Parts: sequence; C-alpha cells; structure tokens
Amino acid sequence: MDAKKYELSFWLTSDLNESEAEAVFNEITQKIESLGGQIINTQIPQLKPLSYKIKKETNGYFGFIQFSGGEDKLTDFQKEMQLNDKILRFIMIRIRDSKQRPKPREIKHPFIFKARQISHQEKATSSPRRTGPTSVSREEMTLEELDEKLNEILKE
Repeated sequence: MDAKKYELSFWLTSDLNESEAEAVFNEITQKIESLGGQIINTQIPQLKPLSYKIKKETNGYFGFIQFSGGEDKLTDFQKEMQLNDKILRFIMIRIRDSKQRPKPREIKHPFIFKARQISHQEKATSSPRRTGPTSVSREEMTLEELDEKLNEILKE
C-alpha cells in the first residue's frame, strides 16, 4: 500500500502551560508513529490569540504535524482526537504531490458558438453589409488634370 502525506493542524486549550502543551504534542506524535506513520515536519505548539472564541477560549496553543502513512487507521485516530478534552479544534488534510494533481479539464460552455463559415456562392448572392460610399480606384494625376476635374465638379 502506498503511503500518503497528511497534515494535522490543531489548537490546544490555553489552560495548559508550555510543558503540558508540549507533552500533549508528544503524545500525538507517538500515536501517529504507533499507527505506522512517519513524521515529516512539526511545529511545537505556541500560544496565540484565536480569531474567534472556541469553547469560551480566546487564546490557544497552535501546532501542526506533517506525516506520511496509510489511511486505514486514521478514522480511529480522528475519533481519539475528538474525545481529547485538551484539543479545542483540529483538522487533518491529505497533501497531494504535484505529480498527483489532476489536469485542468476543458470546459465546454453551451453558449460558445463557432464562427459560421460562408461559402463563395453565399458571398456572391448576399447583399453587401456596408451601405456607405464605394471605394474609388486611385490613379496618379497631374496638377492640371486635377484642376480640370475640380472645375467640372464645381460647375455642376
């Protein structure tokens, strides 16, 4: 069976002193190791203020443990964590490797349409979209020819 990586983050009650918080932390790490997990990284709990009150507490000891192991015994471990009175809150998440991340799927939206291709026959039979003046081919003229043309236009 392939070992998966997990991270356990937890808050301990502020009723504990630093040595008691460290003792609870050591109990948790020993329990993970007894279940066959290997500790990767840890942070010893430190007293920090909570963002909001949890069980009428405003401060707590925050710590986390990253470990790898099998998922078959984690449900019993989570139940033990819930029953421990010294733990205010905890969350255990699985950490995915970059190799395991799923590829983003292509989203096919029903309202996106492809541009309609018009055949040459349709172009010839359809009326032009522009109703403005048509373009005139430009030829080079001398100044005398230009003056004559302007005089003709102005006389009309």
